[in-house]
Amino acid sequence: MYQSSWIPIVALWLMMAGPIFSPAGADAQSLIPTSEISDLQTQLVEVGESKSAARQKLGIRRVIRASQALLDKHAEAPNRFEVLRVLYDSQQEQIRLDDSATNRQDFLATCRLLAQAPNEYAAIRLDADLLISQAQLAQRGADQQARADALKPFVQRYLGTEVETKVVRIALAMAIEMGDAGLIAYLREVIAKHFPGDPEMINYQRDRLGGQVFGAPFCGTFMGSDGKTYRFPMDGMGKTTALYFWSKEDGGLEQIKAMAEGWQQVPAEKDGPGRYQFISFNLDGLPDAGESLLREAGIKWPAMHLPEGRESSIYKTYVRNDPKLLTMTPTGYAAMVMSGATRKRPDRTWEQNFGSSLARSWTNAEYSSEMQFLLAGDFMVVDPTGEFDPASPPEWKASLAINSQQSQKLTRNSDSVPSEVLDAIQSCFVKPPMRFVLPSEEVRANYAKAEELCRKAMTAHADANDLWIVRNRLVVSLMGQWKSTGQRAYYDAAVQEANAAIEAGYPNGTDVIARFCLARETLRKAADTDLVAIITEFVKPDDGETHSAYAHVLASLLALEVGDRKLHEHYRRASLDSHAKTPVLWNATAFLLDRYHRYWLYHPPFTAGWTYGRRQKHFLAIGTPEDAHRSISLELKTLEGETLRIPDDAEGKWTIIEFRSSAETTPTLIRYSSFLETRPVDDVRRIVAVIDSDLESVRAAYEKRQEELTSKRRSPDPFPTMVLPAGLDNPVVQQLGISVGEKASDIAMIRPDGTIAVMLESSSAGAIQDVIEYQDEKRVEQALANGDLEEAKRIAFTHAPVEQTPPPDAKKNWKPKKLTVPHLRARAKVYMAMKEWESAAADAQEAYLVINSKAGYLSMRTDELEEIEDLKEAIARELVRQ
Repeated sequence: MYQSSWIPIVALWLMMAGPIFSPAGADAQSLIPTSEISDLQTQLVEVGESKSAARQKLGIRRVIRASQALLDKHAEAPNRFEVLRVLYDSQQEQIRLDDSATNRQDFLATCRLLAQAPNEYAAIRLDADLLISQAQLAQRGADQQARADALKPFVQRYLGTEVETKVVRIALAMAIEMGDAGLIAYLREVIAKHFPGDPEMINYQRDRLGGQVFGAPFCGTFMGSDGKTYRFPMDGMGKTTALYFWSKEDGGLEQIKAMAEGWQQVPAEKDGPGRYQFISFNLDGLPDAGESLLREAGIKWPAMHLPEGRESSIYKTYVRNDPKLLTMTPTGYAAMVMSGATRKRPDRTWEQNFGSSLARSWTNAEYSSEMQFLLAGDFMVVDPTGEFDPASPPEWKASLAINSQQSQKLTRNSDSVPSEVLDAIQSCFVKPPMRFVLPSEEVRANYAKAEELCRKAMTAHADANDLWIVRNRLVVSLMGQWKSTGQRAYYDAAVQEANAAIEAGYPNGTDVIARFCLARETLRKAADTDLVAIITEFVKPDDGETHSAYAHVLASLLALEVGDRKLHEHYRRASLDSHAKTPVLWNATAFLLDRYHRYWLYHPPFTAGWTYGRRQKHFLAIGTPEDAHRSISLELKTLEGETLRIPDDAEGKWTIIEFRSSAETTPTLIRYSSFLETRPVDDVRRIVAVIDSDLESVRAAYEKRQEELTSKRRSPDPFPTMVLPAGLDNPVVQQLGISVGEKASDIAMIRPDGTIAVMLESSSAGAIQDVIEYQDEKRVEQALANGDLEEAKRIAFTHAPVEQTPPPDAKKNWKPKKLTVPHLRARAKVYMAMKEWESAAADAQEAYLVINSKAGYLSMRTDELEEIEDLKEAIARELVRQ
């Protein structure tokens, strides 16, 4: 197709009021013959090859007339946009040759028609759509901010089309040219969510945005020196993985030896082998990928081939200089250091570097253990609701959650695997939260023992009618050893056993563990273009029906293993929507909702400067509730032995429960006394629940602490301490994902109706006030949506009174309550409904100053800042109309 110069937008907008071309005589049913469209395209190319301006003008007019005639004949044909594109290119060239008002007017009319093309013609309509959009902005005299705001919906319109990445690149180039940091941040987030592993987008950011760092999954398929196929992030997930790119020609081998020696100096108590692994990528094209050189140096790292070496797309996208140590988190993300940024620390030894790395959040032992628990499939063979039942194992319960026609219990008889054999195998799989604090050596020993017991059981009870229970645990034990050791042989054995298990047969839906393993093998060897289809087929196999409640969460894990963030979020959402309340999925659901995991899931292994810690704290303390609908029912015992039932005894109040391992230390909830004391309504109560079945010991510890407080002339706790019956064996521990340890505590915020607002770690307890006040604001919004202005006013002015006077018993230093952002926003919205725009503007401005200051503190544009700016703008428009 002929390509001509860009039309100046300033000249175009003057003609925007012109008529829209509307061909007549349409045949709505027929398609325009492909041959006729091809003829037009050929004619346009031939015109461009002509050296005579006069001949070009004549030829262009002929192509335009032929195009218009074809459109007259097929005005409603679905493929008419292909002809419109030819007309667009022809008229654009015509303006280059004859920039008349008439030609510009006709061209803009074509642009309008072409911009209406459906998404299947997105590539054809893009140029016209962008030109029309920019011309309209110019016509309105839009300033730079208006242009930036218009780009966001424009980008959204093209997401999911064949030109989505092109549109984002165009928008990013425009944002950089405008110097709009907010728009740049927005577009980076779009890339992070929709194209995180796209090499073109990774390179574009690295080339265009200097001095910054972003995260991207390390995606690629490689051949190992053992002749086997490896796929990343899959083969690195569950551990922090050091990907080392080196050449023997530039000192890379000497440095790799120094690295290996440094790693040997890392103290064993740091548990390095359980959460850290190394992968070698040699750049020299050696036949054995440098394996012999590594082995001569006493290094046992897996060796990967990198065809083309420094000319490979992997090198150019992720590496760019060598020798290079590229760190990948347990969730598969690497830090992409953009042009001008550096993290080199030549002043440290390798031992110091590794010691520093093992202190990072993404190498945290408990974090890695939780990832391995999920990726190995442990959560499918432990029953979070109670003790293991051979007649109703968890994978059977997961099948029942989908296939309600099945019986509730399996029939056990003399042909079944003996209960004591199954119990011995099951004892190797430890439930959370104790599973997450086991040393890596013990975890591996448990997996090895499970494998041994499973193989013995399969030999001794080869004809058992429920041998599939043993086979599932064998597959999980092998996948667990693969994830905990990084040794490929265990994975290969798991695939072999999964194939044998499928061939042996399963009750409906209980084959999900074997299919999960085999789906990995299919993904490992598949082309990148087939990955989504494979995962979709896993969720809904040949008959199109999902047979296990585990399917969606497993699909979300498979999506992570191939670096597809968008697909992971899709299946995460599907699992939460369908099974947030399904007991057998409690462990998985707790992971999907855990704020710490949500933060680090896509975060690069990079921290520098004060903003990183602040941003993590901000994310963990956000006031929005968890994005799932869960309810809770539990009993607590008072220190006097009485029973408190939640939510039955909630008295219409919020219930905040801090789960602690001991009554001896100071509860986190003590920090929020002033917030609750100044709250104008008594609708929140606090409880400390000690996870200990020994009531007497808890009472003694509590009384000792209160005596210490009295001796120090401090007030006693303003809330009761209670006991969680059965301690760690209480099902609520599994349901909420409660952790263990003397310093650990978890906080459950429960609404009056028994639904869970959010689960928080003690480190993110700052969200308590924000969550409650967020709900206050939502109640105001709901009242306004229902047309109940009086109710909205009642709530808003209760929490944000216009005038505050001291109570009769006020102290001399009494000060009015400082209004918080949610309450200011809520009151502003009420003022808007009352059409008191000056008051609304004042509240919105006060909220904006707080939010903007916090955004500056975080050095980032927050969602809250975007929201308050939109609110201020809406109010400002109304003020102008007054």
